[in-house]
Amino acid sequence: MKNKLFWIAAGGLSFWLPAIVDYTARGQNASWFVSNVLSLAGLALLGVATWMVTKKLPKWGWVLAGIYILGPVSMMAPAAFIHGSSSPANSGGNLILVLLCLFPPTTLWFSLMNGMMFSVLIATATLPFLAAYPKGPGLQPGSPVSQ
Repeated sequence: MKNKLFWIAAGGLSFWLPAIVDYTARGQNASWFVSNVLSLAGLALLGVATWMVTKKLPKWGWVLAGIYILGPVSMMAPAAFIHGSSSPANSGGNLILVLLCLFPPTTLWFSLMNGMMFSVLIATATLPFLAAYPKGPGLQPGSPVSQ
């Protein structure tokens, strides 16, 4: 269970943290294109670093779960650092926001609104194939690829 939670956290943070830093540093001048590229680069860096340290690939299925689980909170995080005018909260606004964050499709909805939809869809389409890849003959012990 610890291993799964690690990959959820590592995957979510490697994907969302570069975009959070970009939006926090640039504020309103942040580019959706740069944020998408940085998020995908964070996933690539996770894969390369994991391979270099352990000679194994990350658990890509759990990495994808981390992207969706940490997505809504991560997309709202830059608002905590940007000093804009706050809107008055209505009587159930915070409860609705918490409930939305617990609903995984919210990641797709929020990413559509902030321009991160491209990297989320690329990760969603790619990571399941990468999760199935190590089961193939190419990475088995003793194969020419693994030596």
